Amino acid sequence: MIEVEVHGVSLDLNNTPVLLLKEREGERVLPIWVGPIEASAITYAVRREPFERPLTLDVIKRIVDALGAQVERVIITEMRNNTYYANLVLSRDGSLISIDARPSDSVAIAIHTNAPIYADDALMDEQGKEISEDEQAKLDKLKERLKDIDPEHFGDFRLQP
Repeated sequence: MIEVEVHGVSLDLNNTPVLLLKEREGERVLPIWVGPIEASAITYAVRREPFERPLTLDVIKRIVDALGAQVERVIITEMRNNTYYANLVLSRDGSLISIDARPSDSVAIAIHTNAPIYADDALMDEQGKEISEDEQAKLDKLKERLKDIDPEHFGDFRLQP
């Protein structure tokens, strides 16, 4: 397994949100296309924005805590039929519990609970991409533009040429 971290949430050329998971000790990035709602949840988790009422991530964390469990890690396991799969791994009373979950939800929960995120070695070898300096500069510029956008409006955002 390769430990990864959220490198950002970006938009592809079709204005579809893309979660970018970067190797902690490497240059490859694993792009995972997500929906606007999932992109919003991940962005809120990264920003650690407070809300008057609990969001779904807060409720999930409270449920895990109330059950005496903790999120140990998230593993992005594979891609089948252009769909990524992940396992959310919890621990409770010395036992590990692995729950099949969407990568976007799993990553948002991992961020919210400070749990590590991993990608399967074979998956990273097959789907990981190295970002050139030029691509990184474009990504940095886009991330700067996205920084101030309300995450709820990911579906409304359009790239300017």
